[in-house]
Amino acid sequence: MCGNEKPNNIIHPNTALMQGFLKEEQHRLIYEQATRYPSAANLQKLNSAFQQFYTEIQLTNYLTMTLSYYARNYSKQAAKLSGRELSILDQPASEEQEDTKKDMLVAREDQTVYRWEQAIHEPALLIAIQELPMKQRHYLELHFIHQLTHTEIAEKLNISQQAVSKSIKAALKKLRSVLSKGDAP
Repeated sequence: MCGNEKPNNIIHPNTALMQGFLKEEQHRLIYEQATRYPSAANLQKLNSAFQQFYTEIQLTNYLTMTLSYYARNYSKQAAKLSGRELSILDQPASEEQEDTKKDMLVAREDQTVYRWEQAIHEPALLIAIQELPMKQRHYLELHFIHQLTHTEIAEKLNISQQAVSKSIKAALKKLRSVLSKGDAP
């Protein structure tokens, strides 16, 4: 082999990029046109097509890397949180008790669930709540006593989230009005 010759088995680093560019028939036609008839217009057309292709490749690469990064971090955080929650909730509440913290949080059928009377110690507020329509009282109980979100309440009762939000907002407005005026029955 002479000093000026390049070995045939060396692959140029941009070969894959060029192969990707030339896979599209439109790009291949532009390339063939520019190599057969190398005018300034044809070379400019080829250059523009390649620049657009390369920009798309770079954008795709950037988005792929970014999504991959966020997916890995999300997976790490989710694994960390689920492991932490499991280890905390599966431990006994105290050394004297056998029940786990998870058992204490989940209401069993034989356990009584919190009611307004157990949660509120202000008689005027309790009376004002009891004067609300049953539907509003029920939504307030699910939201404030059982700590359900408006969306969870809507799913549980098979109604729209907006209906739940509107009803809770109206109930709170009534309670504020009654309690601010001191008109509690």
